[in-house]
Parts: sequence; C-alpha cells; structure tokens
Amino acid sequence: MEQLYKNETNKILEDLGKELDISKSEYEAVVKSYTAVGNWLSEETSELAGYNPRIMPQGSFMLGTVVKPICDEDDIDIDLVCKLERKPMSWTQRNLKQAVGNRLKMKDTYDRMLKGYENGSKYKEGGRRCWTLKYSEVAGYHMDILPSFADENLTLLLEKAFTVGSDLNTSELAIRITDLEDEKYSTETDEANWLKSNPFGYAKWFYDKALIHSKRLFSLKESVDPVGAFENPKLPLQRVVQLLKRHRDIMFSSEEYNSENKPISIIITTLAARAYDKSENINDAFENTVKRMRDFIEPTNPFTGETQKWVSNPVNKEENFADKWSEVKQKQDYFYKWLDKLECDLDLVNNSLGKGQNILCESFSEMFGEKVTKTVFSNIAEEKKSLRESGKLKMALGTGLLGEVGTKVKNHEFFGSKNQE
Repeated sequence: MEQLYKNETNKILEDLGKELDISKSEYEAVVKSYTAVGNWLSEETSELAGYNPRIMPQGSFMLGTVVKPICDEDDIDIDLVCKLERKPMSWTQRNLKQAVGNRLKMKDTYDRMLKGYENGSKYKEGGRRCWTLKYSEVAGYHMDILPSFADENLTLLLEKAFTVGSDLNTSELAIRITDLEDEKYSTETDEANWLKSNPFGYAKWFYDKALIHSKRLFSLKESVDPVGAFENPKLPLQRVVQLLKRHRDIMFSSEEYNSENKPISIIITTLAARAYDKSENINDAFENTVKRMRDFIEPTNPFTGETQKWVSNPVNKEENFADKWSEVKQKQDYFYKWLDKLECDLDLVNNSLGKGQNILCESFSEMFGEKVTKTVFSNIAEEKKSLRESGKLKMALGTGLLGEVGTKVKNHEFFGSKNQE
C-alpha cells in the first residue's frame, strides 16, 4: 500500500515539476536572445572583439532549476556571464563594466532595453555587478549580464570539469567580476585583486550531487554552452529544487510577509544539494531532502567559532551565503518559518493520501499554488478517463488508487472513487 501511495505522489510531483518548467519554445527564445547579445559584443566592429567576449549562462538557467513565476506578468530572471579572456593592462573594473555597457548601448534595441529597466535609473552605471536587458512583456524575461575576466583556457577547463570522475580543482573555474561597491572599483587594474566568483565551479559541484549513476556524463553542451540543449527529463535533485522554490514563492506571495527578505535561491539550492540522498524518484527525494535541510545550516562561524548561522559556498568555504542573516534578522526568521511550513505542508499531504482527490488536491495547492495544482490534477483525471474508456482503468485493493493495476473500474467511475466492479 505504501509503495502505491508513493507512486501516486511521485507522479503528481513529477507533473508539478513539468508545469513549473519553462517550455521548450521559451527556452529556445532565451537562448536565441543571449546568443544574439554575444554575437553583438564580439562583432569585428566591437571594442571588445579583440578580447574574445563570450556570453554564458549561470545560475538557475545553467543548473536546470528555472521556475515559472506565479504571476504571468512577472519576469523570469536569466543570469549570464560576459567572459573576456584578455583586457588592456590599464583597465579597471569600471573600464570593463563600461566597455560592455557602451557596446550594448550602441544597438538601438539593447539601448531601449537598458533604459526600460527600472525606468532607466541604472542606465549610466548599470546595477551593482550587472547590466540588465529588459525584454518585452510578451517575452517574459530579463537578462542580467555580468562583465567578467577569465583564464583563456576556461572553456577547455569546463569541458574537463563536466566529465564525471574529473579531479579538476573547481577553483580553476573561478572568474573575476566587477562590483560597484568595491572601494577600488575605479582604480585597481590588477584583476587578481578583483572580486572572485565561481558560478561554473558551483555548477560542477551541483551536478556531482545531482547525478545518480556514475556512468552518465555531463558535457559542456549540456550545462554551460551558450546553445545548450533543452533538458528533458530532469534529474530528481533539479525537480526537488524547483518544487522548493515554488513553495517559497507561494508562501511569500502573501501580504503577511516582506517578500524582499524571503529565502534566497542560492541557499535553498545549496542546502537541498547537500541534503539530497540520491533517491531516484521525486517523492523520496523531496521528502528526504526536506527532512534534512536544516541539518546543513551550521550554528557557528567555522573560522572564528562565533555564534552565527553559516551556509558555506561549496566552492569557496570562506563565503557564507547566509551572511545577511546577522544583518537583517527577518531573513533568518523567515527562512526557519519557511522550513517549518514546508515540513507541516508535507505532513498534510501525507495525511491526505487515500482520502480522495479533492482533499489531496487541496493539500498540494497549499504547497504549490492552486492554479498549477489544479492543472496537474485535471490532466491526471483526463489520463484516467482515457484509461477508463479504453477499459484499462483499474483500482488497487485496499487503497482506492486508480491506475493500471488492480480490479477493473466501471466506465462511470471517477478519479478518487472507491467503488469497484
């Protein structure tokens, strides 16, 4: 009986994950857009052409954990790296940032997008680290482009890093980035003294955690290449992160909370990857990850011993992803409130099993939102209707679960009914 329930919830969670995905056409539209940006930056007429600029995805788009926003009017945030292999010795961070921004402004389309973001308030200097292109409301996304400097061998290193069994030190994948808040933003010319970031090393770490079978290989094409293939199906950990992020978004869409202090995705993703136990189905992966996530929040600073919540960056142990918690107490409070609700909602789902479709649907709606949940349950009902009409729908004895195993169901029965022939 327990396994049958797991099969039922596993299908629901898998279908929910698919509903949270951006579509293949949306994915391809994003890839087409940032490929075009990369081509513009690297054209022969560009000031940057001699430094081999290249646009590469980072963050959730690279990890395969993008989630559609709750409201259709909201944007999907696409994080990108603009990687240069060389720079003039005299260039500071500001020179690099402005060179990328100036090139973007030379194309009318991108100039309007830069002005359209936050009504042009960041048109001159850009954001703290990025330039943001605001695509049309119809497109439904904006792109944060991070100017950076990297080793000219980075592409080859990435090819090696994303091969299972690679012993490459992820520190070799680090890049140097621009930061408006760096006191030497306009003066330091030695990129070795610029702020370091390692989105590709993090991706390597994440995929190592996500992979179930060691024989499967990840290549550059599947992970960080500008024209990577649309991923389908996803790994269980990718689905778990998507579900966690959607639960977070639903909870903090309420007016009860200050959404600015909701749990950030990098902490959710890191804790989920550490807690993931290599389960091969979504149900077990999700439930076991939720139960273990709080265990990976360290109570003290590992370097000083001071009492401080610590979620270390797996590719830079000295960086604490939860550093803002000590500055803004609400951020820490909200994170633990979210974990508490996540665990309660999961118990609610488990207690709803076997009580009928409506009760189970309500429980999942509490976690992931009414609209997407009703879509999933409606689709499942249609699948079962098709099985019923073809005479293949059956009910498992003792559980009432409908599927292709058990006693044959009459044609007038509906999903969740306990009548048997």
